[in-house]
Amino acid sequence: MNLDFGKSLLRKQLKQRRLHMDPAQRIKESADICTAAQSYIEHLRITNGSSPLTLFSYLAYRDEPDTLPLLEYCWQQGDTVLVPRIDPDHQGIFHLYRICSITDVEPGAYGIPEPREALPAFPPERWQEIDLVIVPGLGYDLQGSRIGYGGGYYDRFMHKLTVSSTQRPLLGAFAFDTQIMSSVPMEPHDFRIDILFTASGYRYTEQQV
Repeated sequence: MNLDFGKSLLRKQLKQRRLHMDPAQRIKESADICTAAQSYIEHLRITNGSSPLTLFSYLAYRDEPDTLPLLEYCWQQGDTVLVPRIDPDHQGIFHLYRICSITDVEPGAYGIPEPREALPAFPPERWQEIDLVIVPGLGYDLQGSRIGYGGGYYDRFMHKLTVSSTQRPLLGAFAFDTQIMSSVPMEPHDFRIDILFTASGYRYTEQQV
């Protein structure tokens, strides 16, 4: 079995596993995951001199772990919240936008929530201000490996970020227990996650230990 076929099959299995979670369990785990992320961000804020942070996060769609409670918490703290909007003219590319409330969000490509088109884009030359990225995905392991949806959006973002910035932000992921695997297949261009946020708390991946 080649790697591409194996990853495609694994994506289907992980989608089904997440889809069939008990709805009440999904809601509870999402809330606990956000609590874990808030706790970590408070720690990060202290190490940052108690100044506001810049968070880049996906907007949850369908059965993904919900990020909105974390975004609302960050708004209350005066943090900058960035979210992606897919570029309709360039496949596999998104741009970052700052949102200040949920009213800045509308249905975008494929029905995925996105920032309103009228908002100004957050320029790439300021991406180095980002302190933490919450990366979506289907599965993760404790070594920081991740399997995404196959579109390559975040791979391209990380490449552009590496080119345009002298330092990489911390990369985190919201993961239901069912999404944690013993091992995720990786390719040379794949990036690794630094921190996993789960219902039981947050933990650094082994690459950060």
